[in-house]
Amino acid sequence: MREKKILLNKKQISEIKKLDVPTIANCLELVEGLRPWTEGFTKPEIKCCYPEFGTSVGYAATVEIAAANRGEKPVPRDEYWEYIMTIPEPRMIVVKDRDYPNVIGSFWGEVNGNIAKGLGAVGVVTDGGVRDINEVRKLGFQFLAKEILVSHAYVHIEALNTTVDICGMSVSPGDLIASDQHGAIQIPIEVAKILPKLAKEMEEYEYPMIKAASMPNATPNTLREAAKKQDQIRSNKSTY
Repeated sequence: MREKKILLNKKQISEIKKLDVPTIANCLELVEGLRPWTEGFTKPEIKCCYPEFGTSVGYAATVEIAAANRGEKPVPRDEYWEYIMTIPEPRMIVVKDRDYPNVIGSFWGEVNGNIAKGLGAVGVVTDGGVRDINEVRKLGFQFLAKEILVSHAYVHIEALNTTVDICGMSVSPGDLIASDQHGAIQIPIEVAKILPKLAKEMEEYEYPMIKAASMPNATPNTLREAAKKQDQIRSNKSTY
């Protein structure tokens, strides 16, 4: 159901970047039958290195690597660079480490961070490792990874342009990915354009409970009344 030919304009991308990943997850739950609520996002083992960067949004360029051995036929680096350019901007590099869960060598550091940013990428999501944390922070390039590693070991590229699973998040080339301090989420492209509308709807739904809970005289009864208001809002919500 993913249509890769549909692209968002800069304003639409900017609007999504205003939302944090939990809000995006909540919004996707409003879409009936979209996908199970347990799918589409990374599990807790994926950590964000730079929470202060906020939300990054990009189309996925998928890569598979390994580092525990030299590899028989590694993909040449220039093929990787050329492949990145086939993905629309902004780009998110999504890297499957075939050594997972026992990752040992980092593909990501100062050099590859500079290369990816220079080729229009905003960050990486990987179930492998990253390094050169201080240097990459200065780039403003986001790292989400399973581990922080010391060495690149025998790291090499083994495949490009494949569907990968990153700790519970299935990603195909061109998928729209958002990431922040909470993790990463895949946003079905057919829903991406209405995310701001869904976010507004979710804000309206949450408001009665937050308001009731923050009152100095909050009681279970006032919370029940707030819950009734939420039920009314939910029953009147748009159908997507």
